[in-house]
Order: sequence, then structure tokens, then C-alpha cells
Amino acid sequence: MISPETIFGITNWAFTLLSIFVFVFVFIIYVKTVKEDREKDVALLLTMNTCLAAFLTSLSVIMMVSSNLFNGFLLFNMNCCYAFGLFYDMFECSIYYSYCLQSFYRLIRIVYYRKKSLLSYNLYRFLIIIQWLITIVLILPSIYLKWYILIEGENYCLVPYTYITGSVYLLTVLYSIPLFSIILVYILITKYIRSTTMIRIRERERNLRDLTVIKRIILCVLMLVLLRFPAIIFIVFGVFRGSLFFLTYPIVLLVTAICLMFIGLITIKITHKFRKQFFKMFDKNTNQIHPTTNRPTPGNNTLATIQI
Repeated sequence: MISPETIFGITNWAFTLLSIFVFVFVFIIYVKTVKEDREKDVALLLTMNTCLAAFLTSLSVIMMVSSNLFNGFLLFNMNCCYAFGLFYDMFECSIYYSYCLQSFYRLIRIVYYRKKSLLSYNLYRFLIIIQWLITIVLILPSIYLKWYILIEGENYCLVPYTYITGSVYLLTVLYSIPLFSIILVYILITKYIRSTTMIRIRERERNLRDLTVIKRIILCVLMLVLLRFPAIIFIVFGVFRGSLFFLTYPIVLLVTAICLMFIGLITIKITHKFRKQFFKMFDKNTNQIHPTTNRPTPGNNTLATIQI
């Protein structure tokens, strides 16, 4: 009889693999979009930064889940085991802070749109690098304090939920701070739009579009909060009970895999250029050649034309 751990492991592996395929597809759409548009789009750059962080998180998850399913290969070198646990938290942290960067960009577009230097493509390339460096710095305490250990009953390493100090630090710094930052930006944008009376119609429409994007970012981040919600429940459960539920980590990784997959799908759905490219790739009618013959008029020898 197959054990519950094995069932969760196979399910986690399947959903994580699907999320990887989704993000690879997003990368393909991005390349096609850039080739067609041939313009530097800051919004697309920031979106791909988020997708890259989510893709790397998926790779970390599938390595840990695979270690559980296939003879614990991460345990052959414990430094490798610690590293993938670290990568999992670091890349997931980068997802949250990449959404912060997207929100900041929308704030600049709406409130400080006259300052063109704050909307330059190269500036946000630099800010993406800063964002990743901040993520690395925030994760350093967990390395020096050696919070990552082999999880009991699993074949991978993480900061155990029974270690309250480490868990609270990760939940606060990696997840809570970026979430509240995004909500603060949303509030500032909302107040600005409502307080602005003398504004041109075109600018108002653009602001409302950006506000819609902020709402969608918040929805994505709330999905990531739901991703950590099981961990919070199990931490509280462990504190009162003295031990964790035996399927705690498999359930958390399953929720992670599902949320990552939906982040990729939602990205395609809410990004106009990606959605347009997606339908173009699968709409055969746009790629077919339709021969049409124009009926010649008297005195005019009109040849058959081909429309693309």
C-alpha cells in the first residue's frame, strides 16, 4: 500500500513540474513579444523578474520533492541540502519583493509621472539587481545562525517550523514587510486618484489602468500569503501540541506548487501583451493565407490578390 507521504510526494512533483512548464511557456511568450514589439517595456521587464523568481522557486521545490522520492540524493552532501533549502526561501522571498518593485513602478507612473528619469528602463534594471541583493542580505542571518537543518522524516533541509525564532523572522521579513508595503502603495495611489480633480481624461484612464494592475498584484500576493497560511497554522499547532503534524511539510510544498502554477497562469491572463501573444500563437486563422479573388471590373484587369 502506498503511504500518504509517497502520495503527497508524487502529487507535489507533478504540480511543481506543471508550474515549471507554465513559466517556460511564459518565457517563450516574452521572447516572441519582445521580438515583435522591439521596444523596452519596463512593465514587462518587472513581470519577467517576478516570473524568474517563481521559476527558480519551482526548481528548488522539485529538487527537494525529488530527493524525497528518489533515495534522498540531497543528503549525499549536506551542504547541498542546506543550499536548496536556502534557495527555496530566498527565491520565494524574491517573488514578494519583485511585486513590491512592480507596485513602486505603478506609483511612479501615476504620482510622479512628470519625472521621466524615474521611469527609465535602465533604472529598473538596476533596481532589479538591488532587489535581489536585498533578498540575499535578508536571508544571511539564517545562514550564519545555522537555522537550516535536515527535516525529520524528510530528505531535504529547511528552517524547522518548531524553531519559533527562525520561523517568525522568515514570516516577518520575507513575507509580511513586502505585503504591507504593497498595500501602502495601493492606498497612496487610491488617495492620489481620488484627490486629483484637475486631470486630463487620458491621464485618468492610464491611472485607473495602473490601479487595476496594483489590485491584481495584491491578489497575487494574497495568493502567496495563502501559500504561507498552512505553515502558520502548523507552527501554532506545533507550539500547543509540542510536535508537528506528520504531513506538515508535504502539505506546505503542495500548496506552494499549486500557487506557483497559478501565478504563471495569472501572469498570462492579466498581462495584455502576453495574453495577446498567447491567442496569436494558438489562433490558426491569424497565420493562414486566405486567397481571395476580386471580380474584375470593366476596363480594369484586376488580378487575384492574396491576403495575409
